[in-house]
Amino acid sequence: MKKKCGQPIFRKTRVGEHNVILRTNGEAVCVTKTTRVSVVPFMQVSAEHACKEGEGDRSLTYWRTVHAQAFADELAEIHMNFSEDMLVVCEEFQVVFLPIGR
Repeated sequence: MKKKCGQPIFRKTRVGEHNVILRTNGEAVCVTKTTRVSVVPFMQVSAEHACKEGEGDRSLTYWRTVHAQAFADELAEIHMNFSEDMLVVCEEFQVVFLPIGR
């Protein structure tokens, strides 16, 4: 998350845009194309979205637990608090390019 004067800067994600996914060392992992974007309150993220994200046991309970903690940790860095009614961006994408050897 980028920050300016202690406040997060959000870039609007758009359907059809491409993103290069990088490792922490800057190495490209793949290129994705955004296919769907929705902005919903944290507690309205669907079980379908949680399953598609593919983390842990793919349940909504698992998703909420790990994301609540991750969001709380990130927000604490800028002296903000996590709230279950905060808006979150749910993005779906397809992988459109994998480097050779992946």
